[in-house]
Amino acid sequence: MKFSKIVTVAMAFAVMVLVATPAPVQGWDGGDYYKKSRRRYDFPQKGWHKGPYLAGNAGAAWMCNDRHLVTGTEMGACLDMIFGLTLGWDIADWIGPMLQINYTTTIAFVGNAGDATGPYPAGTFPTESARLHAVDVSLFARATLPYFTRARWQWNNLKINPYAKLGATGYFLYVNSPTPANRLGAVGVGPALGVGIEFYIWEGGFFAFDFTESLIFQKSLFRTIAGTVTQVAEGGLKPQTKFLILFGWHF
Repeated sequence: MKFSKIVTVAMAFAVMVLVATPAPVQGWDGGDYYKKSRRRYDFPQKGWHKGPYLAGNAGAAWMCNDRHLVTGTEMGACLDMIFGLTLGWDIADWIGPMLQINYTTTIAFVGNAGDATGPYPAGTFPTESARLHAVDVSLFARATLPYFTRARWQWNNLKINPYAKLGATGYFLYVNSPTPANRLGAVGVGPALGVGIEFYIWEGGFFAFDFTESLIFQKSLFRTIAGTVTQVAEGGLKPQTKFLILFGWHF
């Protein structure tokens, strides 16, 4: 092929490229077109994980702080099913506050008709059915490594986001029974930490596996029973372990 033909073919190819290239629009920075054309390969975008979210919780908690010191009875086993809500707001892709509220309830027999120790008349602590109500409220700072919110290997319809959280938990318990002497209450607060992994699906739906360990410092409870000031709930350190599955939406 002669040199003149090579030049002619090269010029024709250059003209085709220029014609195929879209014309700049107002506000175009000269590279925006190419950034947009590569967007699907660069996902997730900066800011994709910012904003509020809401989820329902369901899981199990290990907590053994519902023992009546006089009768020695406990409200069933230490392992209880719990459910609740998680609310949060990611102020950046990688960090934000998280509020978790969990509730559990169970029915069991309390009291001790004949063996309760102390200066109490017979029948002060009858054996009867009672219901336990327990609520814990935890506030955390939740964070992940920025690497996971910017990684190019994340899929378009599924993003994996492990996280850690640090905060505090408040705990409230009440055993409601027909006989006042069998009733029990507890309150405590303490530091909490945890880890989890979030699976972000489609436009905003997500589910997560969440683990929390709370070191609850519980206050001792005293009540006047049959004219005697009596300690009915033990104070001190009462650790609680919770494992939750979350299902929610990131707005």
